[in-house]
Amino acid sequence: MVDYFYKNLARSAGLLEISQGQDIEVDINLVLAHDGTGPKLLKLWNPEERVFDGRRVVFTVDHAFPAPTPQDRAFHKEFAVFSKVQGCTLYNKGEGVLHQVVAERLSLCPGMIIAGADGHVATAGAFGAIAFALTPEELIPVMTTGKLRLKVPHVLSVQLDGELGPGILPRDVALYLSWKLGDQINGKAIALSGALVNGLSDAGCMAICNFLPEAGAVTAFIVPPGEEGRPNFTLYAREIEAMIAVPPSPAEVRFVHELEGTTVTVAIAGGCSSGRVEDMEVIAEVLRDQSVHPEVTFIITPASREVAKEMDNKGLSTLLRDRGALIMSPGCGPCPGKHFGVLAEGDVAITTTVKNTPGRIGSTKASIYLASPRTVAQAAVKGVI
Repeated sequence: MVDYFYKNLARSAGLLEISQGQDIEVDINLVLAHDGTGPKLLKLWNPEERVFDGRRVVFTVDHAFPAPTPQDRAFHKEFAVFSKVQGCTLYNKGEGVLHQVVAERLSLCPGMIIAGADGHVATAGAFGAIAFALTPEELIPVMTTGKLRLKVPHVLSVQLDGELGPGILPRDVALYLSWKLGDQINGKAIALSGALVNGLSDAGCMAICNFLPEAGAVTAFIVPPGEEGRPNFTLYAREIEAMIAVPPSPAEVRFVHELEGTTVTVAIAGGCSSGRVEDMEVIAEVLRDQSVHPEVTFIITPASREVAKEMDNKGLSTLLRDRGALIMSPGCGPCPGKHFGVLAEGDVAITTTVKNTPGRIGSTKASIYLASPRTVAQAAVKGVI
């Protein structure tokens, strides 16, 4: 698994071999950004510069769409002009959140090297791609040259074996890895293999890779079958229970049963972390014969237009609305704290989103718990975790 990572970085750098800690420059196959980081990008951009290849630079408008403020709308227009002039690909018609749109509309493949101005570009690791999260400042030279300079990180290889028990979801796996491995994840590239991940859908693998950067991983990816090596850790599905991250950090993970009885006022599901069709099916299963608790607001955001269409076709949208849930337009939903359900002082939210730091979804005096779609839906109908 270490070999898979180093082999692909070496190939991209035009080298025969590389080692941990080495400074290298790799060719980038795909550059990503969105309207959350776009304003900083455009502020820093030299108007005389050109992107290296507009066909490989992809933007989405997903953090504040439809625009909740005049400033957001003005930026959307500026982003469209920039994309047209530079020949970049822009999805700005409600296609969905960046990571889902990329998975649906582009050909992600093993060994692909991606750089993006977003903390969760590692979602593409579900397809064996190696994706690095950068700041807008760091992304500018990548956009102009198509190359990224980096220090080769240490690889932590984890083999996951067995099958998940009833009610346990890939999001629980991600939280479990954060809990089990703790600081050992920090600053490392996480290579995942084994029967557990090989048996998951693309959506399940995306949920795991999406969350691990919140535990400090540089990137995370699924090692293609046949490329596995000797793991640093072997973990077993039978050990994994329903997990939950408690305030004030995504790294503060507990077992759900430790929080049983905690009152919630808001439940949030969807977006880049758990907004795919199989997540919606899990939520619908919980709500099939139960309604949302009268003192809970349940907000659901499909990750993409395609997910929303499939929800409609399967009758999930009607069921969820009939049970008292609110379905937002595809995108990030409330996660960035811009609109579609921000929290007030005293709110206690349970959510499938990626961050629970104070103020992430509104008031700094609200509390945010991170869990799987099933745990979130169950809390939405019970009013308690």
